[in-house]
Amino acid sequence: MIFSIFLSFLLILLIIKNNVSLGGKLGILDIPNKDKIHKDPIPLLGGPIILLVILIFLILQINHKNIHSFQILYITSFFMLGFLDDRINLDSSYKIIFVIFFSLILIWIDESFLIHKIFFEISNNSYFFGKLKIPITLFCILLLYIAMNMSDGINCLLISFSIFALLIINILIFNSDLDLLDLSILFSLVVLFYLNYKNILFLGNSGASLLSAYFIYNLISTNYYNQIDVFEIISIFLIMGLDMVRLVIIRIIKGQNPFVRDLNHFHHLLLKKFTLFSTIIFYLILSFSPIIISQIMNITTLFIIPCSLIIYFFTISKLS
Repeated sequence: MIFSIFLSFLLILLIIKNNVSLGGKLGILDIPNKDKIHKDPIPLLGGPIILLVILIFLILQINHKNIHSFQILYITSFFMLGFLDDRINLDSSYKIIFVIFFSLILIWIDESFLIHKIFFEISNNSYFFGKLKIPITLFCILLLYIAMNMSDGINCLLISFSIFALLIINILIFNSDLDLLDLSILFSLVVLFYLNYKNILFLGNSGASLLSAYFIYNLISTNYYNQIDVFEIISIFLIMGLDMVRLVIIRIIKGQNPFVRDLNHFHHLLLKKFTLFSTIIFYLILSFSPIIISQIMNITTLFIIPCSLIIYFFTISKLS
């Protein structure tokens, strides 16, 4: 493990030493425009770094019992989709088609990659979807994929969110230790947080897509084998999901592409009034306070979720 960390850190140092030229050669430089808040070209190297770190950890621990080949396949396919999007700016409809295609392949080869049921802690029973399990699974995958990609709009937000989500989901919700894949992603995110904060590189669509694939697979697969309160999962992704729905509705009403870039996201509105640090802290507290409070007070998360809803819409009304 120590050697994996050392080798990964050394590789990251080599990459950032020539980050702009490497980004240019790969065709993944983020050029500033009116819909972006940075002023200089920044390489979108976050995704490649995460994938390389994952590969280093897995190759050096090839006999590790917790390596899941299907999960790595799914993560890699989403990374490739995001990398292609970073290079040529894919139309949103093509991305949705590719996400559905990759997901259907995994559903076909991995039975556990299906949402057969959801569990409600408040009533202590499960609801089974039966013949609707495939469309329900695809719908949930698209929601999380789109929401996470749309939330990547300011430095460190999606990275810090993913760090806390990874820890809270595995430790508090799944009640499990971090496996090799979890640790490799966590290590890369911690390093990327600093690099992104310093504007050395961006996470990019490849990074956002890779992280969405990681959470999608983990949540669906673990739900297949265990009883997980659906509201605990909803609470974590509630704010980015609400913001996605709000923006899609507004853009449709205006006759715009629902997935077009703009600066009307919740995090952009916060950033206009507060510092970057305050914006990220507020976003994280709003996202994770329901699950943390419910764990501390030993009550169902469903009772805490309305507080986040009220705070979100109140804040939007004041900032818009």
